[in-house]
Amino acid sequence: MTTPQPLMRLYPASERSEQRVDGMLGRFSFPFAGNFDLARYAHGALLVHNDDIIDPGGGVDPHRHSEMEIVTWVVEGEVRHTDTAGHTAHLTAGTMQRMSAGTGILHSELNPSDSDPARVVQMWVPPDTPRLRPAYMQRHLSDALDEAAQEGRVVTALSGREGEEPGLAIANHWVALDIARVLPGREVSFTAAPHTHLYVTRGALEVRADDVDTSIEAGEGDAVRGSWTGALTARSTSDDVTEVLVWRMHANF
Repeated sequence: MTTPQPLMRLYPASERSEQRVDGMLGRFSFPFAGNFDLARYAHGALLVHNDDIIDPGGGVDPHRHSEMEIVTWVVEGEVRHTDTAGHTAHLTAGTMQRMSAGTGILHSELNPSDSDPARVVQMWVPPDTPRLRPAYMQRHLSDALDEAAQEGRVVTALSGREGEEPGLAIANHWVALDIARVLPGREVSFTAAPHTHLYVTRGALEVRADDVDTSIEAGEGDAVRGSWTGALTARSTSDDVTEVLVWRMHANF
């Protein structure tokens, strides 16, 4: 695999497409609604990156997935998950969920509240091994993130990389997902990867990489994508805590 030339680009929240269906507003970082070749628009190994608002009592009824690792981060509110592998779960803000669809699974995602919307970021990457059995994991990470914020650290929430100890495993040894909550005026550093996707769930950041000449200002709902080999640094420019999700990927389509 050739090393890509260093580059960094901002994808503003205002440029994402949207679709409202079944009591949910989907906001897509990559083309998603309709008949799309997901791999054509992927960045690294990341095929789907949706920031969804689920209305009170709304959500998605049972639907099928296969051969996909589906990762959900609950930003606000709560989500009730059920699937045909026998898993039933209640996810609150600060919880990460990973579902391996494997050979095939049906699941639903509903907002059980009758008054408050829920906000989730859902992300898809393919497995590196086909025909896996469906699997499910979740972990509440808020306490670990708040502790790491006081120390200026990043939390590896999800990884398939050898030698890493993440909150959750994933069936793809080319990828990892880091999360940081950055206090006002503070900064954190992320491990370098050939393909990176940074996403601000709340707050604002100045983003820079060691081998890229420019820096980028990113706010809530903005993404920064790129290919570089130097460490990535993000400094909060918000008056409140900033939360950021960073995919590190060592393979691409």
